Amino acid sequence: MVTFPILFLCIACLFTTLLRERYRIWATLGVMLGTTIFAVLLASLARGWASGPVLGWQVPCAAGVALFFLASLFIHSNNLLQKGFVAVLSLTNFAYCLLLTPLFLGAMPFPVAGAAGGFLSVLITLLVYLVTGLCLYRPLQRFSERGPSVFLGGMLLLMLFQYLLCLGRLDGLFGIVSPTRRLLLATGFYCVLIFCFRSVYQAGRWQSLMAQHSLRDRMLEMEAGDFVDMLAAVREVRAAQKTGEYALDTVAELLRTGQLEKIPPYVEMAKGGSQAIPILVRYHENPYLNAVIATKAAFASQNSVAFECNAAYADAPVPTAELCILVNELLTRACSDAVACQEDMPRRVRFTAIPSEDALRLETVFTGTLPEKRRFEPKGKQMGDLLAWLFDDTPQEETELRGLGNAAEIVLAHSGSLTVSSNDTDVIVRALLRF
Repeated sequence: MVTFPILFLCIACLFTTLLRERYRIWATLGVMLGTTIFAVLLASLARGWASGPVLGWQVPCAAGVALFFLASLFIHSNNLLQKGFVAVLSLTNFAYCLLLTPLFLGAMPFPVAGAAGGFLSVLITLLVYLVTGLCLYRPLQRFSERGPSVFLGGMLLLMLFQYLLCLGRLDGLFGIVSPTRRLLLATGFYCVLIFCFRSVYQAGRWQSLMAQHSLRDRMLEMEAGDFVDMLAAVREVRAAQKTGEYALDTVAELLRTGQLEKIPPYVEMAKGGSQAIPILVRYHENPYLNAVIATKAAFASQNSVAFECNAAYADAPVPTAELCILVNELLTRACSDAVACQEDMPRRVRFTAIPSEDALRLETVFTGTLPEKRRFEPKGKQMGDLLAWLFDDTPQEETELRGLGNAAEIVLAHSGSLTVSSNDTDVIVRALLRF
């Protein structure tokens, strides 16, 4: 039978593998090594007063596992339920090894007395702890930062059930008459345990991948919008460059023909014309926010959308990055909806920023309509479509908050509100940030 030093080394490796350490590697290894030594000493003492074929092995093992559990309270960051599960798993593995080893050695076609039997016993113990550690490593590491859960509580009860089964305490419940049947049933419970953990892990991993794909799509949409704004700004700058070159050519022609008295009025007229170029207008004192508004104004100008801005300046305790993202999403939604309207109707976008002592109000009024509430049409649909329409949330792109996902999160972080309303021809988006 396996000795306690090897058993407690396996249990130390199991605790180190499945739980997330709180300190550096050398501190964790030092504490685990010290705990292993004390566990061996405590098991030797417990072995002296615990008698019987079952208690003589289980009591010393439980005493050592209790030391590892106490050590994990200080060096591992997992919750108590996860630490308790690993402790019960260690006890169950040992009970399973005590059940498996005699049956395995008895089935060998050669004598297993002496060194051969000891070697095989150690090998079986190492394999049992290695397999359980490898199968449960990723699930427990992935959910190591979560609090106690009903699922893990159920798995802990299953481990206690498995422990009693390996000890033979449930033979009457299942009608077990031989150790072989008990071993097969215990192996089946191990398979169920590993299957449940791996299924939950794969489900969480799939959800994480879906969230990553969703975030990537949102990032690509934002990048695409930035490229559109960049193109609009470049076109506007080129138009301003051509206007400037034309003005210089005109002044040169006036100088060549000797019409000097016409130059000052023309220069003043050219200056006034440059002020009407959207990309060159100063909309806000903050240069970053001004750049965001200017690019949207240039985009609106190139798509025949009237753009108005009244953004007063005030020191608001809102990070510039958050403010730029908020204004960018508001104006992107406004400009894209206004451009999508028919060209024969007047299209406009008006942006207003009103700061106060404890709040900042942003209002965007633009030509457009709100999306209609999704109705279910049974023609050509399946039963799954009906259930999704009844129970699933409407996608954000089909609601009035379309394109305002980041803006809604920023507003919520500042204890504010984001409302969308409409009248006959215009849509009004109001954002309120409190500080």
